Amino acid sequence: MNRGSFLFVESNTTGTGELLMKRARLLGFETYLVTRNPARYPFLKDSVAQVIEAETRSPNELLRVAAKLTGLAGIYSSSDYFVEAASSVAMEMGLPAANSEAIATCRNKWKQAAELQRQSITIPETRLATSVRDVENILAQATLPVVVKPVSGSGSSGVRLCESVTAAIEAFESARGALIDQIGLPSPDILVQQYVEGKEYSAEIIACDGTLHCLGILAKHKGPAPFFVEVGHDFPAPLSEPSLKELASFAAGAVSALGLEFGPAHVEFVISESGPVIIEVNPRLAGGMIPVMLSHVLGTSTLDMVIRLYAGEGFAPPRASARAGAIRFRLAHTSGKLKRLGFSRNPDPTVPEMGLLKSEGVEVRINGDFRDRVAYAVGVADELDLAAAAAERMIESVVIDVEAAAGESGNNQDAGLSEGRWTLHPEAMKLLAPPIEISRDGRVLQYQAAIDEAHLVMLAEQGLVSQVAAADLLKHILDLQDEGFHSLEGRVAPRGLYLAYEAELAARVGPGKAGWLHLARSRNDLNATISLLTLREAACSISQEIGILQDSLLQRAEEASKLVAPLYSQYQIALPGAPGHYLLGVFFALGRERQRLHCLLEDITNCPMGAGAGGGTSIPIDPLHTASLLGFELPPFNSLDAVASRDHHLQGLSIFSGVSILLSRVAQDLQVWTTREFALVDIPHNLAGGSSMLPQKKNPFLLEHIKGSASTVIGGYVSAATATCKAPFSNSIETSNYGCSPLRLSEEALKRAIILTSLIVKFMSFNVQSMRENLEDGTAMTTVAAERMASRGVPFRKAHTQIGEISRRLSLNSSVAERRSELASHLADALPASLEECRDALRFGGGPGKGSTDSQVSVAKALFRDMQLKCGDIRERWARAEMHRKQKVKELIDKYRST
Repeated sequence: MNRGSFLFVESNTTGTGELLMKRARLLGFETYLVTRNPARYPFLKDSVAQVIEAETRSPNELLRVAAKLTGLAGIYSSSDYFVEAASSVAMEMGLPAANSEAIATCRNKWKQAAELQRQSITIPETRLATSVRDVENILAQATLPVVVKPVSGSGSSGVRLCESVTAAIEAFESARGALIDQIGLPSPDILVQQYVEGKEYSAEIIACDGTLHCLGILAKHKGPAPFFVEVGHDFPAPLSEPSLKELASFAAGAVSALGLEFGPAHVEFVISESGPVIIEVNPRLAGGMIPVMLSHVLGTSTLDMVIRLYAGEGFAPPRASARAGAIRFRLAHTSGKLKRLGFSRNPDPTVPEMGLLKSEGVEVRINGDFRDRVAYAVGVADELDLAAAAAERMIESVVIDVEAAAGESGNNQDAGLSEGRWTLHPEAMKLLAPPIEISRDGRVLQYQAAIDEAHLVMLAEQGLVSQVAAADLLKHILDLQDEGFHSLEGRVAPRGLYLAYEAELAARVGPGKAGWLHLARSRNDLNATISLLTLREAACSISQEIGILQDSLLQRAEEASKLVAPLYSQYQIALPGAPGHYLLGVFFALGRERQRLHCLLEDITNCPMGAGAGGGTSIPIDPLHTASLLGFELPPFNSLDAVASRDHHLQGLSIFSGVSILLSRVAQDLQVWTTREFALVDIPHNLAGGSSMLPQKKNPFLLEHIKGSASTVIGGYVSAATATCKAPFSNSIETSNYGCSPLRLSEEALKRAIILTSLIVKFMSFNVQSMRENLEDGTAMTTVAAERMASRGVPFRKAHTQIGEISRRLSLNSSVAERRSELASHLADALPASLEECRDALRFGGGPGKGSTDSQVSVAKALFRDMQLKCGDIRERWARAEMHRKQKVKELIDKYRST
């Protein structure tokens, strides 16, 4: 039976792309694939479709191809990147198709997020970034961790979980080029989304004539962070029947909100503590072999459903099935040539389908996305547990062998290392050398790679290392960075992180070339340089956080400049003051700490690289060049000082401690001022908590976190100082490890305290009436009255004594008005007529008077601008050094790419 022609516009390179074409042929269609590069599809050798080579990125060209086909029944694309183009051409040809504008909105995840938010569909907080500065600005206001991903992408390509600002910036740079080798296009627009904690699911939906049919809800299994590679799916998701129906309705609501009224949709969402959250809606059939598994479970081909739908034959929802299914994938964990791949057992009846996604002899590269999968297995049974167990047994039987570099042993970990003979006792290894975790060690690995880039460029330009060898090493270092060092995840490092990293390079490039990497350097100057890179990033990051807090303080100070509030001394009311005066005081105190951070950053001028183990080197290196490529101004001046000293760290931790002490004092004041007895400020409910027992109680508990964080920061300084004080003046584990390791915890604790303080300052409210109540009896104005009497010739001590006696005679049983009246009767016109008059009289010595406060605000704004510019200049200098280094690396690699 010939049903006419069916045109596929490009395709998935694995999985359902090939299967759709095969099913179309079996259904009786003459199958065509239009593509600009047939070489992308190895399965074409099996003649699954007739190939038409054309520019698929041109709508006119696609229309021309479609118009030439006889009896064209339908047009479809299984590729995320071409569903819009396929839809547009189908609409032009009068064939069944989804609305191309709706697809375009879905494909652009920024537009999708905006539309879902507009329609009140719950999504993660999402921001758009087109530059590193955008990322920094976004993260200045966001809560880590975040997810960074391309605006238009698929299969988790370029999607990374980021626990730090540094990781997010690196992920941003990586994501911009993540799709180039797939579709030949860069990704200039990147999303930064708040990470939503919870179990992940997907809903598989098919729309026909505006009616949405949910085929089911699946539970996802993910590979290790920071990647989001899907390693398995369970159907139906192990949830109650009412929950499954609610989630199907929730997912359908998102599809409907985006205007998708025809064709398949794959909806991904997370169930968080507060309910389901849409991650994204994809206007296509699910990937990851999900349609294959569903076909086995439902007893009817989901691929056939889609083909018939797009051929205009309508859609008949499948009957509900009592069976369950599971998919499991095997990932490659090391890059290299795939020497052997296969299943070591035969499938039993509960495994109706399995397959290999890579062929022996191909080069495997770890990408951190769907391309890392090498095999899959589908399990189907009456119970989900049985289906999952069947798929897992099958996938665990996969035998995979990645060929090591020539001359290497099979142990990549120790390949080429002269120190490989040192084997740490297993018990000691547990304590001192835990397996590598990218979430913990990623920043150090990034600094290591940056130092390697600078060192190799210098060695090559000095003629100390062959430029060909340097270029090859640099290419593999870039590969490791692009992969997020994923191949090192979980690797044991008995001799430290660096040697495990070096071993991976040796396994990729060969020990001959890798052996040049460590010329004229030691782990001592490496570690000292890494510690300074870590410190300056931490100090600059803290400066940026302080800047955000200063901005909030300044805004609230201006807002509250006309208010009157008690000024306290030893928790006793002293004078009429102003909340703006208090906030400005905190602003200036923070400013001095920030200035100390900037002075520290300016003082970190000498790069330790070149100092070796503490005695320099006999090799004629150019350490100034290495230093400049890493954003330092000078090389080491004294090699022993370069590797032995950690005074910058102690100074940084000291400044961190100063900031944390200041914030703790502010938190103490605010906590007292929130009490009913003081009632000067109020913290909003979303920055406070309740009591598990006392229904009336409102706890400003974030203030306690701010105070508690100070203990971690101060403890970090004491710990580092104690570790360093008895260490010899040379490189030692006490200084390089225990003297520097407290920095990370201190930075995290201080950031937490600053961010929490910023939130409270920004959103707390002032209780204007309460601030005035305890001032209305006039006693707080008696100091100004005494000073006025002194200005009229009465000795101040005499005036002080007289007013003190009058104040003591005032009866606390009398009303506020009566006490105020009695004071006025004794002090005549010396007593200010109003609280505002009294406050504004305090205009000298930096007091809270309006004239004084206005001057302070002007100075604060100028200081704030200068500090912001200074912080920006420091970051800009580092960015220029990095750009220069990356350009040098690129020039070397490009020069010898064909060698």
